[in-house]
Amino acid sequence: MRFVAWIVKIVFKIFTLFPQQNKVVFLSRQSARPFDFLLLETYLQILYPQVKFVWACLPKSGRFGLRTMVAQLWHAATASVCFVDGYVPAISIPASMHRAFCVQVWHAPGAIKKFGYQSLDTPDGRSSRAADVLGMHRGYDCIVAGFPGARACYAEAFNYPEDKIVACGLPRMDYLTSRSYEHLRTRYVHRVERRLKQQGYREDATSPVVLYAPTFRRNPQDPQWLERAVRDLAQALPSDARLVVSGHPIEAQAPHDKGVVSEGCSVYSLAGIGTIHALLLADYVVTDYSTVAFEAGLLHKRVLFFTPDIDEYRVSPGLNIDPLAELPSITYTTADAVARAIEDDVAHGTYDMTSFDAFMEDYGRSEMEPSRSLEKIRSMISPYFVHESQDSYSKELNHGK
Repeated sequence: MRFVAWIVKIVFKIFTLFPQQNKVVFLSRQSARPFDFLLLETYLQILYPQVKFVWACLPKSGRFGLRTMVAQLWHAATASVCFVDGYVPAISIPASMHRAFCVQVWHAPGAIKKFGYQSLDTPDGRSSRAADVLGMHRGYDCIVAGFPGARACYAEAFNYPEDKIVACGLPRMDYLTSRSYEHLRTRYVHRVERRLKQQGYREDATSPVVLYAPTFRRNPQDPQWLERAVRDLAQALPSDARLVVSGHPIEAQAPHDKGVVSEGCSVYSLAGIGTIHALLLADYVVTDYSTVAFEAGLLHKRVLFFTPDIDEYRVSPGLNIDPLAELPSITYTTADAVARAIEDDVAHGTYDMTSFDAFMEDYGRSEMEPSRSLEKIRSMISPYFVHESQDSYSKELNHGK
């Protein structure tokens, strides 16, 4: 690892000998086209037509190879502004060398499970040695948090002082809450509907749509946990329910794309389509430790936590928010209990929205409705473009108001 880090620093140092450009770079090892980056690029291109926008993200093949690594190093070394949505070696290993203003737009609006420095040396986390040698989460000028309630745990997870954590919301929160994105939301909903209809989905206002969106598990004790959870939920839910499964984007999907299982309710897969878009169709959102719960909370959806492996998760990677302890009225450890809760709510309106609303308010929901993340991020990065005259900057600033 030390040799790799040494090579990365040398290559980066060579690239810094070239002039810095008026360039915004999007760097990711999570996916090829992160949705937050798409929203950022579209917004910023309108305001800064003189700025070059470059993507250096995970290839569509899913293989992060030498070519992508070198491209990320080049663009990070020569950019004015860099956006990342997770750990990127090109930013963190040569942390003391880069000239760009680097913004960590973490790929979640909050943190239910622990991550980063919070989970070092656990089975689901990284080793302390790797974190030290590879500069885990070094080199950021600021870290964007979705909600104010995330600031304290982000400070721990990134090992930064809390004043570096800026709770200005994520671009996706603008997408969910701003009227200006109504047309885009409609387009994505139609895309979700087309995918579901290819699997036999039929619109029916009397049948609840249950979205199951679990979090990513790096080293689960049960490798078949996703298939097992989908099967258990499908068999427990009412036969007229529609179970839509949206796994984590970097995790293999369960084989449930034929529209129905051998017994139980109909099951549909959304592999390849972001969970955020399926939220708009859901009547109920079932998750475990995923921060999709916060996105659903912005839409005032009914969220249920399905946590059969909570004892395992309390140990590794650990929990910032323990759903069973903090939200016991909407947290369940069996699929049968989840199904009963949904059936009772459909029949009698028994869902404990008061409890979930209080949880969301404590996390800062009212401060983010509507979200103005794009505007706030823009104001942070504007001073860092190179070769920009004061007159030009003033015009852009006025244009954005």
